[in-house]
Order: sequence, then structure tokens, then C-alpha cells
Amino acid sequence: MRKPDQQFPEWRKTTPVLVNAQTARDAERQIASCEACTPDEAEVPFDYLLDSLTGCDPESTDYVLAEPAQCPACGAMLQTGYWRWSDSEEEGRTAFILPGTLIVLKKD
Repeated sequence: MRKPDQQFPEWRKTTPVLVNAQTARDAERQIASCEACTPDEAEVPFDYLLDSLTGCDPESTDYVLAEPAQCPACGAMLQTGYWRWSDSEEEGRTAFILPGTLIVLKKD
């Protein structure tokens, strides 16, 4: 049951950003591996790399890939992540989180 004095963070509007094939390939060239092939080393969310390439605000951007991106080391599909608030009578307000793929960036 929800407490009357309980405060929830404000829902933020997100902006969908289409990541074209060229940007996806640029991202792939900066990736050494992913959580599928190097689970103990992958720490950087794929979205962070897209943020740096697109210059978009990481707190309000949802990425949509025009075509799938793949890990260059193992070929696993790279997923972008997102989160949404969900309201229900039974559970109150909860966050639904779908994390993106974790990656390892190439060393410069």
C-alpha cells in the first residue's frame, strides 16, 4: 500500500533518437568485446558509447537502432537500454528497467 507522504521522482520525457547504420558501425569499431564474450571485463553500457558519438543527453534519450549492432569479438547483438516508471493500484509506482548490453572499449 502506498504511503500518502511518499514522494516519487518526476517522470522525465524521453526523446527517441534513430541511430543510423553508419553510427552503429562507428560504435562497433570502438568496441573490443561485450558481456557475452568477456563478462568479467564488460563495464560500459552500450548507450554510453552512443551518447558520446551522438552528443545526446544520456538522461533523456532512448536509442533506436536502424539495423542491429554486433560485438566485433563474438557477434552477439548489442542492445540499447531504457527505463520507465509504471503505476499500478496494487504495487504503487515502480521502475521498469531494461539494461543495455555492457561492452569493453578498445584501448587507444
